[in-house]
Amino acid sequence: MSAAVDYHRAEATSSVRPRVTVVQDGSRLHYGLPLGLKLAGILDTVHMDWFVRPGSLEAAAAPMMARLGGANGRRLAARRCAGLDGSRVVAAGWSTLLARLREDRNALPEQNFVRRSQAMARQVMGDGWRGANSLVGFVRNIDPSLCQAARRDGLSVVLDQMIAPIAVQRREEARQAELWPEWQTPQDTGSAIMQDVEQRSWDAAGHITCASAYVRDGLLAVGLRSGQISVIPYPVDASAYAFCDRRKRTGPVVVGFVGAVSLRKGAPAFFEIARAFDPAKVRFVMVGPIAAEPALVERRRGEVAVIGAVPRGEVRTWLEQFDLFLFPSACEGSAGAVMEAMATGLPIVTTPNSGTPVRDGEDGFVIPCEDLAGMSRAIDRLVQDQDLRLRMGISARRRVEDLTVRRYGEAWRDLLERVMAAGDGMRPLLE
Repeated sequence: MSAAVDYHRAEATSSVRPRVTVVQDGSRLHYGLPLGLKLAGILDTVHMDWFVRPGSLEAAAAPMMARLGGANGRRLAARRCAGLDGSRVVAAGWSTLLARLREDRNALPEQNFVRRSQAMARQVMGDGWRGANSLVGFVRNIDPSLCQAARRDGLSVVLDQMIAPIAVQRREEARQAELWPEWQTPQDTGSAIMQDVEQRSWDAAGHITCASAYVRDGLLAVGLRSGQISVIPYPVDASAYAFCDRRKRTGPVVVGFVGAVSLRKGAPAFFEIARAFDPAKVRFVMVGPIAAEPALVERRRGEVAVIGAVPRGEVRTWLEQFDLFLFPSACEGSAGAVMEAMATGLPIVTTPNSGTPVRDGEDGFVIPCEDLAGMSRAIDRLVQDQDLRLRMGISARRRVEDLTVRRYGEAWRDLLERVMAAGDGMRPLLE
């Protein structure tokens, strides 16, 4: 079996059942990793900075936080997951809020990220392993020193690479900046900090997972060994999204986007493609926070409706208003917005760099991120052919219906069993 594709259960190679401690930052993947491990029967403990349990003080404060705390308050109030009720969740709670208030607002964001991960490491070490034999977390969010401590104590350490390595990310962003020079941002001085974290995390891990071939290829390009990288596509709860039959609609065909309006996400490409279409026939809409100079976005938007950030609960409503989904990103891990769009039955036009499970010619079209003419042709084809939009939308929905949390957990269980049987892959990841 190839280590790069882990869908089907391998023969049991380990007599030891994995018992996993997870370090979970925020609500990443909508808690898909600990939920999947729980369904697979191998979750031991989840460590978080903040979590709203039923009947807790956090739950009592959540309505006020959501109402008065702005975007951060709404996010914290939503940090709950019914599927983890009854699981062993260790959260720092109110000390997290106090620590955030004390953070140096003049520091680089990456410096604060490092301090947060170090605080989480102290929380985990203070709690102890409690019989766990595996540590799981996310590269760039888990503290490398915690991974090193786990390895010294005999635990298997498997980390997920959420996005292409920083070296690849910076290369892709530089390429986009050459194409769109006015979108170029000041030199990213914080990336060196995260690159160091990334490197030390690889050194401390026994195995790396990622959600797409794009990220795997990036890991190989920076020197990781193929035998210690596994592709496990991220899960999506397709049942939370109703399939929309859009055939009875009238008026312009709506081409939508959800995500940060930024250079890396392909915002200038989205604006440029929109210029090729008659706004009376095709309408382009971007939903998400503006992560570029607002004046620049205003100058370039043309006929594009830039909605800005919306509460997460409203994203589903916007997806239902779209007729197809354009996501011209230059660098991702595996864009969750695309999978959610697929769940509603939207055909997708995207890039290989988006790391999504879209199958070219079946669920939509996958086109190199610099081929704007190719994307325009794909969009025009979908605009002109309603039946094609429906067929590809149905295919997209079926595709993500296979990417369940249960299947994700089973793939992780199988991987951990193999890693443990191999002695945690004690050879270094870097060649």
